[in-house]
Amino acid sequence: MERIKENRIFCRKFSRREFLGVTKAAAVGGIVAAGVVGGVAGYLAGTSAAPPATVTRTVTTTQAGAEITKTITATVPAAKKLKVGYVYVGPVGDYGWSYGHDRGRRWADEKFGVNQVESTYIESVPEAEVAGAITSLVEKGCQLIITTSFGFMDPTAEAAEKYPDRYFVHISGYKSGAAGNAPNNMSAAFAEFYQLYYLNGLAAGAVTETGVVGYVGAYPIPEVVRHINAFVLGANYAYKKRTGKNIKAHVSWIFEWVAPEKARSAAIALIEEKNCDVLAFTEDTPAVLQVAEEYQKKGKKVWSFSHYSDMREYGPTAHLTGQIANWGPIYLDFYRMVATNSWQTVDIWSRIGDYMPYRWRLPAENSTAGKPEGTVYLAPLNPVIPSQWQLEIKKRYEEMKELIFEPFSVEGNLGEPIRDQAGEVRISSGERADHDMLWNMDWLVEYIEEPLPR
Repeated sequence: MERIKENRIFCRKFSRREFLGVTKAAAVGGIVAAGVVGGVAGYLAGTSAAPPATVTRTVTTTQAGAEITKTITATVPAAKKLKVGYVYVGPVGDYGWSYGHDRGRRWADEKFGVNQVESTYIESVPEAEVAGAITSLVEKGCQLIITTSFGFMDPTAEAAEKYPDRYFVHISGYKSGAAGNAPNNMSAAFAEFYQLYYLNGLAAGAVTETGVVGYVGAYPIPEVVRHINAFVLGANYAYKKRTGKNIKAHVSWIFEWVAPEKARSAAIALIEEKNCDVLAFTEDTPAVLQVAEEYQKKGKKVWSFSHYSDMREYGPTAHLTGQIANWGPIYLDFYRMVATNSWQTVDIWSRIGDYMPYRWRLPAENSTAGKPEGTVYLAPLNPVIPSQWQLEIKKRYEEMKELIFEPFSVEGNLGEPIRDQAGEVRISSGERADHDMLWNMDWLVEYIEEPLPR
């Protein structure tokens, strides 16, 4: 299947607040997540982290019935730093994709031990220049190199073959040694959102007054398509349970990853021209949420979400909940493997429940939904969401931890088969979307008005 390459290119470096035009001084809190770092100092490779340490011990022994105390002084070799390099396709100031990866980098560094790892990154790298960026990191001595865009996949695989003594991780692609289509020193990983988008949809269907929801989409690639479908299925579930009517959904494509002005215009058009009062989005800034907040201030109820990062400060009234990623636990896994010489090529697709200290579902009343945990989790739930639907969201969140419930199933569609826009049944009773269907999704569910661009 032909894939549309990502192009998250942005050249000039900005601070996040300069980029977004936000001038207030309040800082955004970091992500807090569970993590346990094992002892790896004896295995670390790279440049010296600290000078050798001198250790003094007092030892008492018994000889011929008498106790003898000796003081022993020894020099312990210094732990050596692990060197890690990241390649970002966008600016770390976008507050979306690249900012999220950089937040994950800093999280992993902290958990691994800032004195035991030295990480660096190259931002705003065009796809045509990724090979050069990788070579630069190799020349700097990086043992582990992580590339963070779908369009970086082939150059990463080529680099893995060229530098067999280094380790590579590619984000959002399908090539890895584990899959048999890349060298064994290359792995793939992704933090997946479709489950969270379904929960966002439940929130949307619970609060919409017009029965019409909208989505500002970046590119019509399978990643975005499955997120749109999951969101609309969740919205239809809640809205139909409330009213007996199907939801209506509109999608506006902007063909950009970082384009706040385009996202803003698309959001306004969905509100003014399509009567949408809840908007989700895949664009790497809070622009859509900011538009919703502006309408709230004018007395019109419009709602939106967080995307990749907790964006509540950009829409304190309009923010319903949202999908948040912490890439840190995934990166920490790879740090440990390289540092301990225990590399295993893997293909990670992290969902709700992964990298959590306790994966078993909890009662809805005790749910951890809305709290930072694992690699993907919900932003806090706005109290405007009716209590019965908050409980439903929490129930489904907990069930997803154990894969008891999946959005792309008849159960996720009120017992009805899931059909595409042409009326063709895509998922029947007793079926769930498997990895291949999700990974290659190129159809939209029947409740969406606009056709998928080809």
